[in-house]
Amino acid sequence: MFLPDGAHGTIASIEEDLPRAPRRVIDHSGSVYSFIPFPVIKPLVINSAVCYVLAFLLTTVLHEFGHAIVGSVLGSSPVLHHNYVAHLDRASLPVMDQVWIALAGPLVSFAQGLLLLPVVRRRRCGGLFDLFLLWCMLLGFGNFLGYLMTGPIFTAGDIGKVHLLLQVPMLVRIGIALVGAAALAWVAYFSTRPFLQFAPQPSLVEGPSSRMMFNFRIIILPWLIGSVVVTLLYLPVVAIVSIIYPITSGMVFIFPWKHARRVEDAEAHGSASLLGPSWAWYGALALAVLVFRLVLAPGIEL
Repeated sequence: MFLPDGAHGTIASIEEDLPRAPRRVIDHSGSVYSFIPFPVIKPLVINSAVCYVLAFLLTTVLHEFGHAIVGSVLGSSPVLHHNYVAHLDRASLPVMDQVWIALAGPLVSFAQGLLLLPVVRRRRCGGLFDLFLLWCMLLGFGNFLGYLMTGPIFTAGDIGKVHLLLQVPMLVRIGIALVGAAALAWVAYFSTRPFLQFAPQPSLVEGPSSRMMFNFRIIILPWLIGSVVVTLLYLPVVAIVSIIYPITSGMVFIFPWKHARRVEDAEAHGSASLLGPSWAWYGALALAVLVFRLVLAPGIEL
């Protein structure tokens, strides 16, 4: 067809503005699913990563605040920092006081997960706040159970310190670690369906591969991106555990990603807000980062 000069560019620009139908793909299981275009997916990954980082920072602060408050009550002269607490007089305290100080952080994290569990189970709104609550619940449980699981190995960790102070037999430490690992695996599997429910379109969770792809975008990529951000915010290095913790603590999220293939009756309740920029949440993250680095990192005496 003949077009006047300059009309080709006009037609091309119009075609770019037209909505594109999702690509239909058949996976090896025979089911048909859709990929929504990358420009739409990218905000989903970013928004989930923002919620993840905010939840991680909040979990860290609450955990350390638990150590600091109990230390202040027991007389350890605590100084609260962004990812640790310096107890200036802890060595002079009785053993049981030191045990309670070490236990305070993990117990606060456990309480965080336990209190949010019924909230996450009841809420079906599918917005960013609900996604933030889900991340907070998982990171709370993950923090507590992760310490139980690594107690026999990392003696510098909270539960490892308790084992040393109480001279817990190694077999008991291993038993506690196994219980922690089993419980963490259960929590991870439990989270598969809640994450799938954030799908804004039923077509995104109708096939095994599509469910895995959606959970990869809402769980795995945000975990990887968020871990890099949190690691940078954790600098300078005070203990090696504080650097490896952000990335290793999220390895359990591989379970809900892989398990998504087996959840055949997933429901899609996701809000359309997940697929667009969320400036209020970006601002909240910027404010949290400023407080984390400029207020907490230098230390607050309690």
